[in-house]
Parts: sequence; structure tokens; C-alpha cells
Amino acid sequence: MNRVIHLKVVEGRKAVDAYREAHRQLHSKPWHRGIPEEHTPLLNDLLVKIKGQAFTSLGEFFDASEELNAKELGFTSRNDFEARATEADMNALEGMWR
Repeated sequence: MNRVIHLKVVEGRKAVDAYREAHRQLHSKPWHRGIPEEHTPLLNDLLVKIKGQAFTSLGEFFDASEELNAKELGFTSRNDFEARATEADMNALEGMWR
């Protein structure tokens, strides 16, 4: 994974983390009718930020992030991880950003 894509994934992770926190705060209040309408801008903001990092969808971003996780564990790719990962590698993956 080249450095530019790596940086785009890192920025995308920050956007997802911010979305998750805003979503958590939204749902920390008692349920009310406006929650769906309040959630939509959060999701739209996330999608704008992800697309601003040149990903066409959340799925494409998460695929790239999983690829980065595998490389951070020392594998050449996600396929390499799936082919050679040990139980310890699987446990290490669980502790990584998702």
C-alpha cells in the first residue's frame, strides 16, 4: 500500500471515529421521533469525508482499511493474511482499528 493511500485510510478512520462518537452521543439520549432525521446529517457528513479521501463508498474504505490492518501485522495483503494467519494474528487483528 503506497503512502498516499495509507494516509487516506488514516484520515478515513478519523472520520469514521468521529461519526461513531456523534452516533453514540445521539443515541445516549432517550429515543425520540427526530432520531432518524438527526442521524441522516451524521451519515451524510461521514460519506462526504470518506469521498474526500477518494473512496467511492464506505465498503471501499473498509476494504482498504482491512488491507492496511493486514499490512500493519506484517502480511503482504489481506489475501496473504487469510492464507497464513495464525490464531495469534487473528487475536492481534481483533485489537486493531475496525
